[in-house]
Amino acid sequence: MLIDRQLRFSSAQDITAAAASTDLIDLGTANRDLGVGTPVWIVVLVTTAFTDGGSNSTLTVALETDTAAAFSSATTAQTVGSLGALAAVGDRLIVPVTPFQTDERFVRVYYTPVNGDLTTGAVTSFLT
Repeated sequence: MLIDRQLRFSSAQDITAAAASTDLIDLGTANRDLGVGTPVWIVVLVTTAFTDGGSNSTLTVALETDTAAAFSSATTAQTVGSLGALAAVGDRLIVPVTPFQTDERFVRVYYTPVNGDLTTGAVTSFLT
């Protein structure tokens, strides 16, 4: 699979605690209608299997926007979904981006483990 570097949020990013994606997308200054017209999909792919002390955690994934690259006042644009505590390599979320219009310039992914006891796991995420 070819992944456009400009549309990638994470590349085999380790996730054991709440974290922002290592990369962000700059929507620029013109027409910020994300997902309007041709469908845009977000893909979150498990690249290192998740392990969890209690087998009860999930990893929630959300798209966030902000006017600044530092994301000091992030807004959740869409909750993408969740991956289970024991997600295996190759498990994935493939979800259409709900069309939205924003006056904010930057988009990232934010990962939130629920129940907080993930001990290993990594994901790659991108738009396609």
